[in-house]
Amino acid sequence: MNAMDIFQKIVTPGRLRLWTQGDELLTGFVARRADTAWAQTPSEIRDAHGYATSDPSFAGSPFVDVLRFASADSLTFVAATGVGGEGFIEPAPFTGTGFVPTDKGIVPLWWVEPTRVPPGSELWRIHPDGREEFLSLYANVASGWQPGHGRALPSDVCGRFARWNGGAVLADVLENGRVVLASYARTEDAKLTERGLWAWVVDATQIEQPYTLRLTARYKDLPFQVVRRWNDGDRVVARLVYLGRDATRAGQAGLERTDAGVYEVTAALEELTDVRGEELAPSRV
Repeated sequence: MNAMDIFQKIVTPGRLRLWTQGDELLTGFVARRADTAWAQTPSEIRDAHGYATSDPSFAGSPFVDVLRFASADSLTFVAATGVGGEGFIEPAPFTGTGFVPTDKGIVPLWWVEPTRVPPGSELWRIHPDGREEFLSLYANVASGWQPGHGRALPSDVCGRFARWNGGAVLADVLENGRVVLASYARTEDAKLTERGLWAWVVDATQIEQPYTLRLTARYKDLPFQVVRRWNDGDRVVARLVYLGRDATRAGQAGLERTDAGVYEVTAALEELTDVRGEELAPSRV
């Protein structure tokens, strides 16, 4: 990917509801905005991104919401291919070729591995007449969505982190090259943000290289990424995103389809097996 690439992702109503509560999970199929510039109406935008006209995610909504974000070294892009039974297995109109055929040309399609929404991402609503309405900006992990939405804290098992004074803290690289750090606990010289985190900004040279945390596990003999965990009364539960790429198996397992190619489930942490954490170095973009 080119560091200047701007990507666009269709946002389902279900994902938007979670984001308005403060959540910030990003995953699923995306396309370069330059490749879909001709798509101006909701139906054209859905076609350009490979969504079926009858996709139940939208339930007849007259508009479509999109997230626009810049390529970053914290994101992992995978070509949306599935030819020959390998890779993604999805129903039509998914082609498995890595491209979406449209009347206006071929659109390359990519998949973003589960992570946190990158700083500076913009949320827009496209109306039937092509009018664009700005909804929100994801400033960074310390401040979250602006205008402020819900106060859900960021996930502690998914997204970008950095080492600070021997511990791990949430991190985002800002446009000026500096790094905003955020902690759930009170930290010296940090300021309390509107979302209840303690945050401060440092020069990139003051910290070790930021990394992206990826926590994987198996549940009911299927592979997942753990994207969030929380205490649910007398137990800790986890939100899991299916990594098997197979819509048929996801359906058989009773997973919840939250987007095209995205299948999720909530399970008790104690039910997970083969739990593994990986700190991914910045990728080339």
